[in-house]
Order: sequence, then structure tokens, then C-alpha cells
Amino acid sequence: MKIMRKRNIKKQIWLDIKENELLKRKSKEAGLSEAEFIRSLIKSYRIKAQPTEEIKSFQRDLYGIANNINQIAKVANSRYSVSHDDYKYISNTLADFILRFERKIYSRQK
Repeated sequence: MKIMRKRNIKKQIWLDIKENELLKRKSKEAGLSEAEFIRSLIKSYRIKAQPTEEIKSFQRDLYGIANNINQIAKVANSRYSVSHDDYKYISNTLADFILRFERKIYSRQK
């Protein structure tokens, strides 16, 4: 028994070398196959490139800082105060993160 495809209409298109390379690059950046990329364009989806490993690293750092802030806030709410060391630690960690992020972002601008 033959399995029916969800999509049973085949389309063939012609591209030049530049268009082909652009399709390959953009679909790879979006994390989609070329066919999925084209179908998304047809449906008028807004396609964005996936975050780079560098951005993912910044996100993980930021999530860690946010987690630390939440833990300190929980302690502060239960004790009605925060130690100076806790405050200083989170303040320094956040300032360091912002500085690293700004250096990385602004170093790319010309």
C-alpha cells in the first residue's frame, strides 16, 4: 500500500547561481529546508535567522543572572532584607554582563 503525501503537487523552478546560493544561505540561517523556506514565504510568514551561538551564550548568561536575581528576591521577601554581599554580587554580575554585551555589539559596527 502506497502512503499518500500531504503535498502531492510538485513545482519546479529555475534559479541562477546567485539566487540558488541566496536560497541555500537564507534557508540555513532560518533552520529550514529550502522547501520549508519557500512554503513559509508563500504563506507570508516573517522568517528570521536563528540566533548565533554567540547570542545563545549571551541568552544563557542572562537567564543565569535572572535566576540569581529571583533567588535573591525570594530571600529578600522572606527576610524583608538582602545582604550587602548578595546585592553587590548581583550588581557586579549584571554590570559585567552588560559591559561584555555592549563591547560585542558595538565592536561590530563600523
